Amino acid sequence: MSLVGKEKSQVILFCGLSNAGKTTILNIFTKGDVYKTAPTLGISLSTFKVKDMNFRIFDLGGQEKFREEIIPLLPFADAIVFVIDGADVKRFKEVQNEFQRILKNSKKKLTPICVLRHKSDLKKVMKTNVIISKLGLKRVINRHWKVISSSAVTLEGLKELYDWILEETIGETYKFEIPRKKEDRYTFHYPCPMLKEMPDGATFCLNQNEFIETQRLIFGFHEEVNQMVLKAIPELQKESFETVGIDICPDFCIVINNEKYLRCPVTKKIIETRGIKCSVKRYEDALILSQIYGRKIGTDICRECLYKIILAPETILNEEEVKRLQKTFK
Repeated sequence: MSLVGKEKSQVILFCGLSNAGKTTILNIFTKGDVYKTAPTLGISLSTFKVKDMNFRIFDLGGQEKFREEIIPLLPFADAIVFVIDGADVKRFKEVQNEFQRILKNSKKKLTPICVLRHKSDLKKVMKTNVIISKLGLKRVINRHWKVISSSAVTLEGLKELYDWILEETIGETYKFEIPRKKEDRYTFHYPCPMLKEMPDGATFCLNQNEFIETQRLIFGFHEEVNQMVLKAIPELQKESFETVGIDICPDFCIVINNEKYLRCPVTKKIIETRGIKCSVKRYEDALILSQIYGRKIGTDICRECLYKIILAPETILNEEEVKRLQKTFK
């Protein structure tokens, strides 16, 4: 552990070949951003804080000319994350050489190392046991090591990676709050990820690729949400259309009889956009990652962050599309 002034800090190195997905993962953790990124040139530094601990994360460019820059940082590393493109079989010999070079140069530090089998959502991804064998991990006895399968698209493994970093550096993990209430057939989740709030205060529902102006109704989710609210929604929706001509949004979503996907309580439609359905697991993973990004555990989170993380990068509505949809529905 290193000390910077009076603050405690930990140094985490993200390394691996180019195009493995290092920067995309870091952007989810530190910026709530899942847009495609440009290649990292040289070294970039980002930070996040857990309790009184500052984590300084170095993202090292994977191009060959930048790889030597990792050597001076290895003695200061408290943990190393080695990211592999699990679908890039052609470059695996290069991956092996780089991994062994890092092990050799960090040998005295006994630094724990996590091998991230990234892009697990793609077809023909190398199996975990093959990676363990080819990297010779079973022969690594001078440090803790772990292999985690991950995907920036499905969010698989990202919370597990976050937990691993905390366990190896400060010896504990963080408990995240998932706001929900369960009653009879329904489980209520808050907030609804499909509510888009505009700078002028107007709100729109993005569910099913629609851009419908809504009137947000506050039902006091943290006080009480029950069957009476669901029964009242059709009448409130009808009244809203008759008076102001817009739909309503209770700002929560539901699961009926423990099904896999979240539904809108107004339309009963499964929550989705551009063909991606929002499963309960995906919703909860996104909620956790948005809390990691916002570092506001147990309090309000950034809705835009939740919306961006919960969907694959290619499905996010950019500002131009939002403006175009606004014109279409006016």
